[in-house]
Amino acid sequence: MIRRTVLALVLLALFAAPAGAATKKLGSVSLHRCGGGQHGWCGSVERPLDPGRPHGPRIAIAFHWLPASHPAKKPAIVAVEGGPGYPSTGSLYEYHGIYSPLLRTRSLLLVDNRGTGGSALIDCPSVQRYNGVTSGPEFATRVKSCARRIERTYPGVHAADLFGTAYAAEDLAAVIRALRLGKVDLYGDSYGTYFSQSFMARHPELLHSVTLDSSYQVLGLDPWYASSGPVAMNALNVVCSRSPGCTGSASGRLAQLLAQLRAAPLTGSTRDSDGSRTHVEVTPRTLVDLVQDAASDPVIYRELDPSVTSALAGDPVPLLRLAAQSNTYDHGVSTPDYFSDGLYFAVSCVDYPQLFRMSSTPAQRRIELAASMAVPPAPNLLAPFTSDEWLSMSAYDEPFMACLDWPQPAHSAPAVPPGSKPLPASVPVLIVGGELDSLTPEPDVERFGPTLGAHVRIVKLANAVHVSSEGDTYLIGATRCARKIIRAFARDPSKLDSIDTGCAAAIPPVHTAIAYPPTFAAAAPATLVSGRDPGIDARRAATVAAGALGDAIIRRVYSGADEPGPGLRGGTFLSVGGTHFKLNAVRFVSDASVSGKGEQDPATTVTTGDLTVTTPSRAKVRVTLHWSQRSPTASAKIGAATLSLPAP
Repeated sequence: MIRRTVLALVLLALFAAPAGAATKKLGSVSLHRCGGGQHGWCGSVERPLDPGRPHGPRIAIAFHWLPASHPAKKPAIVAVEGGPGYPSTGSLYEYHGIYSPLLRTRSLLLVDNRGTGGSALIDCPSVQRYNGVTSGPEFATRVKSCARRIERTYPGVHAADLFGTAYAAEDLAAVIRALRLGKVDLYGDSYGTYFSQSFMARHPELLHSVTLDSSYQVLGLDPWYASSGPVAMNALNVVCSRSPGCTGSASGRLAQLLAQLRAAPLTGSTRDSDGSRTHVEVTPRTLVDLVQDAASDPVIYRELDPSVTSALAGDPVPLLRLAAQSNTYDHGVSTPDYFSDGLYFAVSCVDYPQLFRMSSTPAQRRIELAASMAVPPAPNLLAPFTSDEWLSMSAYDEPFMACLDWPQPAHSAPAVPPGSKPLPASVPVLIVGGELDSLTPEPDVERFGPTLGAHVRIVKLANAVHVSSEGDTYLIGATRCARKIIRAFARDPSKLDSIDTGCAAAIPPVHTAIAYPPTFAAAAPATLVSGRDPGIDARRAATVAAGALGDAIIRRVYSGADEPGPGLRGGTFLSVGGTHFKLNAVRFVSDASVSGKGEQDPATTVTTGDLTVTTPSRAKVRVTLHWSQRSPTASAKIGAATLSLPAP
């Protein structure tokens, strides 16, 4: 949750509201200046909670309108966030980043789906404030409590059914019509693509174009989400194959460790990203979550295979740390205005296919679930995991059992109504997705994407993860490429077929950590390029220095800017502004320390370091370093010698 807190502060500085009128009218809606110092106008449209009962409870659907600075007769851009559970208005900074070059003449509309942000926000303490195991039948009782809370908030209307995608799509249509925007350019990412498919089916007359970013299908969605398995294993192997020094099969090593964990979990103490000591138990479920979380968290792709390799060699330290810190980052507790856990389940339990029938009683659902589990997908599809292990993943990755006790539905509003037609050729559709994204697998997109319209283009972003366009990861090359393609399409959707997508195949690979040597003597010496050989210990010192600095820079993703963080085996580092780093006796290996400074240019990812390694013999070796995300190798200098090693 750190990254958007930081971005929100930047946003306030970038979008300081100018002086002027406090209210204005757009269409039939009165708008007011947005609070918190943000630029733009805010407002809401009142809607019935149940469209079938127009005189029943009503809710406000909130939106943020960012008008063009020099308006032209061009369609407004409407961006829809994912989750489900994130409010679209909460991603103003990200969407401004995607479309900023166009916003001189284009307006941007962000509407919070019902249940999120300012639109009848759902806050269920039973799930929102829970920090335990988020899967299995036990967790389903907490989800049930959430449904009951929604029902109590809106008594007598079976409200647990009324926050699904179809209702939210109708809300957006009502806002567009009330603002009199005409046809719009719709953008959706992650769940926003699921939402967009609903909107496409229900309101094609309001669309000028559609962009789907990291998409999964509505029709024919597999309740096992089994295609994620082979895509995840392929991604692990692809990352390894494109990283210098990584050999063999990453998925094979994962399978070896998984076999060991089935016999005995790996336990131990480590430090979380804030430096606090925590106890960790690594089980098959831990690995399932890590593998699926990697789809949106490339730190895991960078570190999982070398951590697994270390664990297989008897050194659990890197894996224990990764398990703890990634769990805090990817599954930490948040506030409902940032992400509504309740809305996530109100959509998941109403719209997504389950391994049981939602029309059945909770008792019968358990019987049906057992029957489904007895006939899992083809064995190799989920390998190296068993079907039971696959189903144990967090419900926030896939809600396999979370809806066991959700109320039986009383309303039926499918996201895509039966008989819906694909979009006509006059409404072009761009679909972009990451090669390494197992949450919304690109091979699935190749299959269902062409069915969405008569004019569809699919672009695969090599070496990219989930929703790279928003810039929420450190993979800058993927962000820039995704934004370039999306902007080109938005400028003139009629030129979809001629958009230059060459950057999609040229995104730099993910650098892996290569290895976590437990001791100085186990570190692979850097390779001499020129000058006099400073000796094997000095060349090992270069590897240890690069590992320590690279580790600190990546850890900043989890710990945040301007916060101290712990070294892998001791010592601390400090990130200042996310660009400058100070290492204080960091122990990347157990018997040598690294101190000094480093810097990373956020625009170019060029990284430099001036570090001193104190070896086990107490000798001090000064190492200067240079690398970037675009290069697979780093250079090091020790005295007059130039060395080469894999970029960390």
